[in-house]
Amino acid sequence: MDPTRDNPLLRFNTFWWAVWTFLMFAVLLAAVILFNRKPPSNLEDAAAVARYATKEKLGVAQAAALPAAEIAAAIAKVAAALPAAKPTAVELPEQVVPGSPTAFKLAADTAAPAAAGVSAPPAAGGKNTPTATPPVAPAKP
Repeated sequence: MDPTRDNPLLRFNTFWWAVWTFLMFAVLLAAVILFNRKPPSNLEDAAAVARYATKEKLGVAQAAALPAAEIAAAIAKVAAALPAAKPTAVELPEQVVPGSPTAFKLAADTAAPAAAGVSAPPAAGGKNTPTATPPVAPAKP
């Protein structure tokens, strides 16, 4: 600021101009708020009505399909059986990803005894599981 224009009267005047400008904006904002009292409407509120209706329908359908008493009985039954269960590895051919090296190895292992006229050995655990067929390569266009 230019030192020749720096005096107490000018500072006093500038201060009150700033205060009155701020107050005028505050009054305008208060007037807008007072005269615009309707709640804002947006697309989210319109979509929420449909979502809540769908949620209510699903809640009723789920409650009818599986009552709370059955859920509580199932939880108690599973909770009693869980500590006694011993975790074991699962080795079922249905769980092998088709086209993976494991699938090809499993297919070769089951095809070799069948080609020799010998039945396939039983799977681990003494159960015969369905044999996996080798995956077929996709035809080239």
